[in-house]
Amino acid sequence: MMEHVERLLGDERLRVDTTRGRRPVTTMFRAVEAGDHAVELKRVMADAGKHDRELQAKMPTGRWMEVTLSQKKMLVMREEVGKIQVVCVSPIKALLNGAEPQPLTGSEVQKVLTQLAMENRGSEVPTTVVLVSTGGFTIEAAEHAERRADRTLILAQPNDSGGWRVSGPVETKALVDLFDPEAETAKRQRVRAYIDENAVDMLSGGIATDKVAAKTQLPLQLVEAELKSYAKDRPGMQARRLDGRIVLFREGVTGVPDPPSGDENMPFLERVKALFSRKGDGEKKVTFLSERRAALTQQQDRIYEDLNHLEKKESELREQFKTSTSALTKRRLTSQLLQFRKDIERRQQMLGVISQQVNVVSTHLHNLELTKQGSGQKLPDADEITADAVKAEEVLAELQTSNEIAQTVGGVASGGLSDEEQALFEELEREAAGDKAADALPKAGESMADAQRRVAQQQAAREQASRQTTGAVEDPIPDIDEPPPVPIRERGRGQAEPG
Repeated sequence: MMEHVERLLGDERLRVDTTRGRRPVTTMFRAVEAGDHAVELKRVMADAGKHDRELQAKMPTGRWMEVTLSQKKMLVMREEVGKIQVVCVSPIKALLNGAEPQPLTGSEVQKVLTQLAMENRGSEVPTTVVLVSTGGFTIEAAEHAERRADRTLILAQPNDSGGWRVSGPVETKALVDLFDPEAETAKRQRVRAYIDENAVDMLSGGIATDKVAAKTQLPLQLVEAELKSYAKDRPGMQARRLDGRIVLFREGVTGVPDPPSGDENMPFLERVKALFSRKGDGEKKVTFLSERRAALTQQQDRIYEDLNHLEKKESELREQFKTSTSALTKRRLTSQLLQFRKDIERRQQMLGVISQQVNVVSTHLHNLELTKQGSGQKLPDADEITADAVKAEEVLAELQTSNEIAQTVGGVASGGLSDEEQALFEELEREAAGDKAADALPKAGESMADAQRRVAQQQAAREQASRQTTGAVEDPIPDIDEPPPVPIRERGRGQAEPG
């Protein structure tokens, strides 16, 4: 919210009350002062016995901002003409105790306004106050949002759908809408996100604007406009007004738009007859049946909601009958219960009729889609399939022959020895293995340990001979340290005499 207000200070649409009337803030000098109540938060946490820095970093600090607006006076001096104050209030104690945050009441709002008035004592300029409550406001508190000569109060609170709810005086609606931190594009994206999450509802029915508006907590006009834009951007989608509400639904499987035929002004029965009497007009039939199915589904949803309310009311009357002690009251409750049961039965019968209609429409729509899908694809006939199968068998036979030849050639290349060479190679391998086994056996007068030591020495000697053959010479390791040789120019000098 604070960042949004900082951006608004450079927006020429922001017009607030001043001593010289409503003026844009961009035409005045702006002195911004901001701060928070972090010290007060630390004191409250200490009183509650919670000395946790990580928890303190997550807690709201109660930020505030004060913008003083002024204009030039007598070419040199400046005169204060108005103020904008933004205050954030959070239920700190409830958050620390893990309790559910409660909305701000009317008395608490009045207390905050009184505190601001005490701080502005001596200033006679109009003030625009934006009070932000992270816990929300009660209905009583919302009544304080009004416009007076000295003050205009705007209330802002976050909602459960991820947006903001900003309320204020009716005469300053344009100003109130500006203080909504959520941009217009973000609101439209939330509507589209809800449609994408509930896309399964459009397979058998549709999505109505009132449900989207209730879920996203956005204005109905914005939701209707976005549903129409959504249908316009995606082929195969339609957004039409059914029973007084805009409903978004699927038009069919192909999604090809139809040119206007002028049949929209025809009566309903004549339109049905015209649709199903003509041949080759499957797209219009699919569109009409999809629209009809969406309308019937919306009727189903409304009847389900009515049944839910009736059942709840019936349960309440039953509880009243159990707790009542007066015979007259019980008779009255009995009459009401009987009437509610009849209403429930009537709506259940209506549900049965609508369900049958939906089943018939869905079946007919499915048949049309199957017919269109089958006739729209050019498939080969039996003769073409047989001819292609014969060609495929011939190709497979040639491939099998080539594969066998390749395996034969690959075996010879990988071996690299003829039959005689292979036999001699195996004989030499057996002789070498026998010599190694014979050398490993102890000779006469020799123990097993001596035999193993002898074999190891022979192996080391063979390795040394192999290295010498390949030219690898190892540097000898001197056993003792020798002094460096005396330089030639020092060899002719005599020895020093003792002393």
